[in-house]
Amino acid sequence: MSHRYLTAPAQVRAVDVGPATVIVNYRSGQVDTLIGPAARWWTELATSGDTDTPAALDHVTARTLRGQLLEAGLLTPSAQPTPWPVPTTGPAWEPSWGTHELAAGRTTPVPVPRTITMVAGLALALVLATLAAGRPHRRMARLTWLLQRSTRHTSRSATTERAEQAVYAVRRAGLLAPGRVACLEESAAVLVLLAASRHRVMWCHGAAADPVRLHAWVETEDRQSVAEPASTARFAVLRTIPARDDGGESD
Repeated sequence: MSHRYLTAPAQVRAVDVGPATVIVNYRSGQVDTLIGPAARWWTELATSGDTDTPAALDHVTARTLRGQLLEAGLLTPSAQPTPWPVPTTGPAWEPSWGTHELAAGRTTPVPVPRTITMVAGLALALVLATLAAGRPHRRMARLTWLLQRSTRHTSRSATTERAEQAVYAVRRAGLLAPGRVACLEESAAVLVLLAASRHRVMWCHGAAADPVRLHAWVETEDRQSVAEPASTARFAVLRTIPARDDGGESD
C-alpha cells in the first residue's frame, strides 16, 4: 500500500554530519544512514510530510526508500501532511584521510575512593539490568526512560570535579562487569550515579563521520564534556537528557 503522507515519529532524530545523515529511533534503537540524494530526499520530505514534494530521487528509488524507512519504524503513515524537524547540522566536517587518531583499548584507571566505586558498580548494574530486561528492540527506550526518571529529582548541577570522579568510578567498576561496558552503558551509569546524590549532568548521544559512528558521553551544565578526548567535539548531538534549553534535539 502506498502512503502519500508520511511523518517521523517523535522518538526519531536525525542529524547531518557532513557526508551523511544519521537517523536514530530512540524507541527501537534502529539506526539508518542516508547519503547524497537519499539524504536530501529525507530533508525535503521533512519540510512537507507529502511524498509528492521531494524531487531528489526518482519515483522508483523513492518508493523503495519509503518502504525501507517504514519497515524500520523511522517513518509512519499520516492522515494529513505532518512536517517534522529537518536534520540538525553537526560540526563542520573535514575528511581526515585516516590522519585522526582515536584512543583504542582501555585507559589506565584513575584512582577513586573504594566506596564511590562500589556505588558506581550498583549504578552500572542497574543500567545493565535495564538494557538486558525485556525485549531487545526496546532496550534503548528502557534506557532513556531510566535516565529521564533519574534526572527528575536532581536539584543541582554537578561540578566538573565531581562529574569526573563519577566517570572514573564507573570506568573502574566496568573493569569487573561481566558484560559489555562501552560508552552507552558508561555514560548512563554516570548520570544515574550522580542523580543518586541529586547532582545533575547532561547525557549526550550523537553521531560523527569519517567513519560514521555513534557515541554517548556526559557534559556539565556549561556543556563541557567530562573526561572525554578532544575527538568528542566532532560529534553532532542527536539527543540529550535532560533537555537542552536552546531548542536543539533533546528530551
